[in-house]
Amino acid sequence: MSLKDDLKNGVNDFFSGDYDIIQGKVVPDVADIEFGKTGKELDLAMLFIDIRRSTKIVDAFRRKTSARMYKSFLYGVSKISRNNNGYVRSFNGDGVLVVFIGDTKRTNAVKTAMQLSWFCQEVLKPKLDQYFKDNSQLTDTEFDFGIGIDIGKVLVVRGGIRGSNNNDLVWIGNATNYAVKLSDLSKDGYHIYISEDVYDYMNKSTKYGGNIQENMWEARTWNAMNGQTIYRSNWTWGIN
Repeated sequence: MSLKDDLKNGVNDFFSGDYDIIQGKVVPDVADIEFGKTGKELDLAMLFIDIRRSTKIVDAFRRKTSARMYKSFLYGVSKISRNNNGYVRSFNGDGVLVVFIGDTKRTNAVKTAMQLSWFCQEVLKPKLDQYFKDNSQLTDTEFDFGIGIDIGKVLVVRGGIRGSNNNDLVWIGNATNYAVKLSDLSKDGYHIYISEDVYDYMNKSTKYGGNIQENMWEARTWNAMNGQTIYRSNWTWGIN
């Protein structure tokens, strides 16, 4: 069979017949979902964090310097997420997808976001400032990042082809898409954006802060998404 015929048959197969979808209660690994028309549906909080203007930064950096930045970024995201019962499920160089499940998923996701904001500003940025200062292509650029969180039903399927390193899990749903879009809204020092559903039902520990317990979040109207109410914050959660 030619490659052309193989491709057509594969697509026709995926677009025909029923899918076997089961309700999941545990965040799956790749091996937990079979190939073919199968998947798991879960109620998840999805956090997405990415480095802003990463293409410009990498173009200006030496490869080894870029590696230092990415490895430090991914290390911090992984350690903080795991400490808050989050599951890192997708590395995309400058972007990371973290999954949260269970009754406290909103609170865990938001606490993670606030600690990641602290890490990026207080630990990672000072390391990079000198590299930016000494690089003529980056003198007008500062290290920046954005974090978005949404919640909802997510369908998890296994995509790619059989064989090592040729397949991975795909996280399908509005929660995933909105988390990515919310992370893109970061500006003016407001690094974290969350959906109204996350805000309304998260614990007070991630809603109020400071000595007088003031609201750490500011309501905004998301005009690009039919006027949805979303919330942003420039607060961080320090780590001892």
